[in-house]
Formats: sequence, structure tokens, C-alpha cells
Amino acid sequence: MIIRELEVKDLHTVAEWLFHMNEQDDHFVAWLASDPNEIFEQIWTLTQFHDPLAFVAWEGEDVIGFLGLLPFFDQKLCRLLGPFALQNEDDVIEKLWDKASLTVMLHFDMAKVACFQSNEALLHFAKRHEFELYNVEKTLALHKHTFEPLSEDNSPIVDVLEDDAEAIDRLHPSAAYYTTQEMMRLAREPDNFLWGYQKDGEIVGYLYFETITDGNEGEVCFLNVASTEQGEGIGSCLLEYALHYAFYALGLTCVTISVRTQNQKAEKLYLQFGFREINTIFAYQKEIRKAPLPNTFH
Repeated sequence: MIIRELEVKDLHTVAEWLFHMNEQDDHFVAWLASDPNEIFEQIWTLTQFHDPLAFVAWEGEDVIGFLGLLPFFDQKLCRLLGPFALQNEDDVIEKLWDKASLTVMLHFDMAKVACFQSNEALLHFAKRHEFELYNVEKTLALHKHTFEPLSEDNSPIVDVLEDDAEAIDRLHPSAAYYTTQEMMRLAREPDNFLWGYQKDGEIVGYLYFETITDGNEGEVCFLNVASTEQGEGIGSCLLEYALHYAFYALGLTCVTISVRTQNQKAEKLYLQFGFREINTIFAYQKEIRKAPLPNTFH
């Protein structure tokens, strides 16, 4: 086995391998894109920095492991895309982490990783390296044939424009996996949507939706309402609109949404729409303690 930095010439091979690995619950890692082309673009980005942000384990010409660092330099945070391993999992994972940890130490104060409970190799990695559990989220799914539209007035819902960035930023969680700017940029891509709920000329709630696979699956990534407006049916209205659009305009067959296990109010709303739990994601984080620089003065 050898481990090398991800090279541009290997992007297609690695992207296809990651696509098939992440389809399996016992290898699934959050924050990795779900479409092979999107994975290609995501890991290509990791090759464009001066310091290495992605590493591949090879056995001959076969990929057997991968670890990428999805950087948020302004927050001094990285999200781990992996580590993935196909064989000798603990050994491959440790060698990948050894390679990546120097970049992590140099540039980040925090590393995060998230996966399903069935990904035992990654859970063991998190435990070995003293990552702490900071969030547990349920993934819920709703299928078109079980969707029963409610009688909601969707007239206050508008497409979010660039001029609305400040209003959206006030509503968007600071610790979210996309910043407001990233979310608004992604919303301009085909079949992604950012809708706002307008009240008295002001946006007081929003919903960001991504198409995961054309003709099949979409995801409600963010649904947030101003604290002063909660309990007024704004979240229900936004969700109703998004589901209508997903099932009848885009022709999707399934929509997923995630909810923190302690957010029982939101989960109750989603269950009322017919969403049902399909998986639970466990998220871990590790504060990066910087090694002291050696004293070269005498």
C-alpha cells in the first residue's frame, strides 16, 4: 500500500470509487456530495491549494482508501471527507490520518466528521483520536406517493435575491455547514432553490433545497424562521411549497430532511407532513491542539 496526495489525473477514478463507497451505510460519511460529477468537482477543488488537502491509498492501481479535508479557512475549521477504507480499515485509516494531520495542525483549530452508526471503522477512528460527539441528527424521508398536500397559502413565498443576503444572514445559523454566501452561490446552480417567506416586505424565514439526483431525490438542507415569528405557520408554508415544487415541478420521488434529535418541535412538524426516519447521523469534532514549536535559540 502507498499513500499519495490526490492528483488531477486520478480525479475520475477516485470520484467513482467514492461514489460507490458513500452509497453504503457502513461507509457513509456526511458532507461528501452524492453524485459522481459533483464529487469530482468537490475533490478537484481540494487539489487547487498550495498545501495538500486530499490523500489516496493505493494497492497497485486500485484505490483502497481516501481522506479529504473540506476547508473553511475563515472559521479555521475543516470537515473530513472520510477517512474511507476498503480493506485493513484501521491500518489504512491511520496512515491516511498521519498524512493529513500535518495540514490539519497547520491551518485548522477544529476538525469535524459525521457518519451513520453502522460506519464502525470511522466511529473507532473518532474514539481513538478523542473526537467528541457534539450532535446527533435524524434523517427523515418523504416519498411522493405518501405526500398529502395541506391547504396553505403560498403567496408570501418569494425567490431569494442577492439583495436579500443580509436578511438571510440574520436567519442563517453561524455554525451551519454552508455559510450564507456559500448557500446563496449554490442556490444559483440548476435545480437548487432558495425561497424566502416575506412579511411586511421583510424576509422572516427561508428554505434552501438541493436536488440530489435528477428525477429521484432532493433534500431540504436548511429551514429557518426568525425567533419572533415562530409558531405562526411560516415553516409549514415554506415546507409545503418546497415539497409541491419537488414532487410536481421537478418530478422527484423522494425528499429528505435532517433534524437534531433534541429539536422535537421541528421533528413533529416533519412527521405531520409524512416524513419517516431512515437513518441517524452522528457528528464528532476535535479541537486541534497545536504542537509547540521547537526552541532553536541557545
